[in-house]
Amino acid sequence: MSDSHSLAQILIRSVIRAFHTTQEVLAIEALVQHSCLRDDELAYLMKMNTKDLHRLCASLRDARFLTVHTRPEVIEGKTRPVNRTYYYIDYQQTVDAIKWRVYKTDKDMQGIAKPQDESKEYSCPRCKSQWTQLEVLDSVSIEGFLCLRCEAVLERSQEQEQPGHQQLSRMNNQFKFMTDMLQQIDKGLVPECSFDKAIAVARPIVREAMHEVLASVPVEDAGGMGKPSAVKGLANTGPKTMQVTISDGNEEAELIESRKRKERFLRENALPSWITDSSVPAPAATAAPPVVSFEMRDADGGDGGRAGKRVKVEGDMSFKMEEDEEDDLEFEDVV
Repeated sequence: MSDSHSLAQILIRSVIRAFHTTQEVLAIEALVQHSCLRDDELAYLMKMNTKDLHRLCASLRDARFLTVHTRPEVIEGKTRPVNRTYYYIDYQQTVDAIKWRVYKTDKDMQGIAKPQDESKEYSCPRCKSQWTQLEVLDSVSIEGFLCLRCEAVLERSQEQEQPGHQQLSRMNNQFKFMTDMLQQIDKGLVPECSFDKAIAVARPIVREAMHEVLASVPVEDAGGMGKPSAVKGLANTGPKTMQVTISDGNEEAELIESRKRKERFLRENALPSWITDSSVPAPAATAAPPVVSFEMRDADGGDGGRAGKRVKVEGDMSFKMEEDEEDDLEFEDVV
């Protein structure tokens, strides 16, 4: 154990005894002696139930005097793990917390101490009046300064501290053991303390026969007995999915069977015809309308010397009359 570590233990013990309750002092003393304790073990040593112990240690944790660590463990004879709470002291963190509290208290006290006003340095033993040095500077004799009221020789009054300065001085005297020890600790290096290091050097608790408890092991050392995924707050490190394929070597038959299953699935889940087919019939392709043409002539079948007209009848029953090339008709004079 290094000198800085020993000084840190002495500092923590001294501070906890000076400013905390008896139960908190006993809890810290037990952690200093045993390095790391489970909540039921610390409750056994302090003759308390675990509920009250958790409340007590919560205040010490907020003050940075101890550190809380929780891990899942499997109790002997059971398969489901439970979370167990451990307490230990992180000396680096606790020393830094004490430094901060000393600094903060000193700054608060300096704010209370106001600067002194101009003090009355001289007092008269006859009329009890007080004067400053500036006021009696022009009233001087061989024996000393004279009172401006009764001309008696003035006496130098003793310096009196203001209430704020008195509190600051008292605080500095009370905190002197902490500041001196902190300066010695800063000359060295306080070793880092983690849960693994604290539990490795922990002193076991010797219980009476009537207070024996079942042993428990951490989940990672339980040999697969526990189920970490069932404990709240643990990461699920197991496989996300699992796929098992059994084959007899006939891959072609398996492919055909798989294809049939897919076709049957598509056929069973196909949409009905009244959804896929439209109720409006599609327009059918129409053929070109026939064209019929005929020629208009006289009743006797002749054209009467006149050019006939042809009528063309198309598919949409529209009529179109076409004249012959000779548009002008010639008439003979009747004699």
